[in-house]
Amino acid sequence: MRGFLLLLICLLAPLAQADDASHRAAAERFLKLAKAEGMTAPVYQQVAQLIHANFSQAGGSLQYEPILRRYQQQAREEVDRVLSWEAIRDELIDLYVPVFTEEELNRLSEFYESEVGRKLMDHLPELTRASMKVSQVRVEEQLAPRIEKLVEEMAQEVEAQQTGLR
Repeated sequence: MRGFLLLLICLLAPLAQADDASHRAAAERFLKLAKAEGMTAPVYQQVAQLIHANFSQAGGSLQYEPILRRYQQQAREEVDRVLSWEAIRDELIDLYVPVFTEEELNRLSEFYESEVGRKLMDHLPELTRASMKVSQVRVEEQLAPRIEKLVEEMAQEVEAQQTGLR
């Protein structure tokens, strides 16, 4: 019996590995369609701005521009090393594989390959920014004043309780 179980495990192990490989491939396909490869693009811009700002702060001028370009290139290489698709692909796949089955990932990919899915991906960054702006404005204009009022009322009530106890 033990020999049979061992044989069964040996026969099924490659199938599990094949399933895992196709599951991971489905996750990678979805991530590419979801434009995960480009999600770090803002970091490149932020790092370039940071390098440029520090260059200016250090007294850099046009005559020293080759120094600026050299350091910007080195910074890009560091970002590539840490955040390129090749560097983070497996970690991102590891996030999706336990959450979505291979079939679900394939269905998601089919959606992102459709006309409406591509349209969503084309407009998602601007929709996300606009949505964040709506929330930010509502927090600043409506929520913050109400929370400040609540905090003031709470402080007054605590102070009243404290003075009443004395």
